[in-house]
Amino acid sequence: MQAVRPKDAPVMEYITNVTGSRTEDPPTVSIAVDFKENDYFTNKQLTLTVRMKDNSENEVAETNGCLIEWKEGKDLSKKKIKKKQKHKKTNETRTIIKTVPAETFFNVFESKKAPEDEADDDGENEERENLLDNLEEALHVAEDFHDLYTRDALEYYLGFGQDLGDFGGMGDEDGQGDD
Repeated sequence: MQAVRPKDAPVMEYITNVTGSRTEDPPTVSIAVDFKENDYFTNKQLTLTVRMKDNSENEVAETNGCLIEWKEGKDLSKKKIKKKQKHKKTNETRTIIKTVPAETFFNVFESKKAPEDEADDDGENEERENLLDNLEEALHVAEDFHDLYTRDALEYYLGFGQDLGDFGGMGDEDGQGDD
């Protein structure tokens, strides 16, 4: 799972500040990412709080994000696809444009809650697994930002730490990051 995707990279250049905090009771990790004026959204700050289940350090109970106010035509979390549709009675074919969710780093800022119980059928089980994967990705992003910009901030500032381009596995232009 890759946090920052190549299409997200231009937006990441607008980051001006990152703050993070961690609490133990209840176990939470919070980050706030400040952005300068940009062509993608009007928010000056994006926030994410990941709350863990009681007495657990690796099971996410919920994430509380923020609503991103995307500018017209710049929403990275949605993509438009063309789909051919056939009329049942006349058999005429027409092309419609449908908006569907897209994978982007900015999806981690959506609020989500872990499912309470086990799913019974396969359709619900797949949705449940996707939700749990999304919660886990949000936790990893919050922890990575927290660690990179708080604990390792001096090393990053002095040039000894991880480069932001390597964050989330973005790495080189061919998508291969250094381990």
